[in-house]
Amino acid sequence: MKRMLPLFTLQLLVVFFYSFAQSPTEKTNLWKISGKDLKEPSYLFGTFHLLCPEDLQVSNTLKKRFDKTRQLFLEIDFSNPNIGVQMTQAMTMRNDTTLHDLYDQETYDSVSRVIERTTHVGLEMFNKTKPFGLYAVILMGALECQPASWELNLVKMAQEKNMQINGLETVEGQAAIFDRIPYILQARQLKEMAFNIDSTRGEIQHLITIYKDQNIQAMHNRITNDPLMERFLGPMLYDRNTQWISTIIQQAKEASTFFAFGAGHLGGDKGVIALLRKNGYIVSPILEE
Repeated sequence: MKRMLPLFTLQLLVVFFYSFAQSPTEKTNLWKISGKDLKEPSYLFGTFHLLCPEDLQVSNTLKKRFDKTRQLFLEIDFSNPNIGVQMTQAMTMRNDTTLHDLYDQETYDSVSRVIERTTHVGLEMFNKTKPFGLYAVILMGALECQPASWELNLVKMAQEKNMQINGLETVEGQAAIFDRIPYILQARQLKEMAFNIDSTRGEIQHLITIYKDQNIQAMHNRITNDPLMERFLGPMLYDRNTQWISTIIQQAKEASTFFAFGAGHLGGDKGVIALLRKNGYIVSPILEE
């Protein structure tokens, strides 16, 4: 297929500010977790899943913090050699539902042509795949390059250090999120993306610009203000943030950890940064040196 984040009084003020200012405003994708019951700091890093290779740069600032940690946590464990098979199985629709059940023939054929331009195979190959699973196919086609992966780069860096690699979710758990959203709504969203590919391409480029500017609050606002995403924000964003917090806190207590996940999860009043601050931790920005 073509394309398949000195004085005691001053210290108190800093703690107060980072504990109660809930929505982060600093422009950075890299954040330090410290304070409360942590013996050593851990780090949060916001990734982006649709970057061309020239846009993915491991800065010295990031590498310096990464090298201080002892384990890596991604959304899912991308070092698992069976992840491809597991994802294929997990993204299959339940109850023998197919895309033919969700589209009339004219719509099916139109979406299939868009998919075929990206993969060189028609929609029939993906007939039992959850529509959300095909979003990436549409988006990669709109990107017009073979995307680079932050996750695979971080896995390689971790393996070079013999670090333990884990996931905040399992493949099955992540895929189950899509079962909470009716397939017909997923199919409708997929159709909108396919039928408005120029708009989709423009939106991707805008998100890439925001990501490269390291403006996580703007990223959060862009995602949450999308009317097409409104009904999906609970299961896809906010619920997952809440579920991750207990794991992030526990692992940060046990060892200095580098947590990396989509940058859209960092910002906002219900984002990971705000939730950690509400739990009494100091989450401070790491700016480029």
